[in-house]
Amino acid sequence: MSQFQNDKILIQQIADGDERAFEELFSIYFHYLHNVAYNRLQSKEVADDIVQEVFTDIWNNRNSLEIHTSFQAYLHQAVKNKVYKIIRHQTVRNKEMYIRRIYEEYYKKSSFPRVDASVRHEDLKSLVSRHLDELPEKSRTIFSMSRDDHYTHNEIAEQLNCSPKTVEYHIGKALKHLRVNLKDYVAALIPLALLLL
Repeated sequence: MSQFQNDKILIQQIADGDERAFEELFSIYFHYLHNVAYNRLQSKEVADDIVQEVFTDIWNNRNSLEIHTSFQAYLHQAVKNKVYKIIRHQTVRNKEMYIRRIYEEYYKKSSFPRVDASVRHEDLKSLVSRHLDELPEKSRTIFSMSRDDHYTHNEIAEQLNCSPKTVEYHIGKALKHLRVNLKDYVAALIPLALLLL
């Protein structure tokens, strides 16, 4: 019996609440999935957690699982999704800390009145959000997917069913709009490029 056929039987047994079938699938795929997560995150503990979460999700949703590929491909994608979520969270957190540190350094050296860096940061975020709202919906969506969700141009193109060149165009349009509308504010603080890393 092929692995594909064996997986189908085990998945059906899991749907019926068979814990032994669940444990068997876990033992078959744990090391493979752990390596997928570890290769991206370089943390054994986080990789362990991700694989455990994926299998917990499978057990919790065993009655409504819809798998249209091989089970290995399904698991691989589930792990990748959780890895990307962690990377996006870390990237956003690192960017927030980086910008805040720049603000703090700037105000140490400037003659501006002392204002909490977090207040300045929130002011700027509010301004950016307001000017992004002036853009067409597609430009806003693509810019947000790129800068907030940290998707690549190819990933955005795939999700929105358009070409990477279209993605590039809309991101360029959004950046130009922000540069024009925030140039006076940003000139007093830090280069716009730093805010859009």
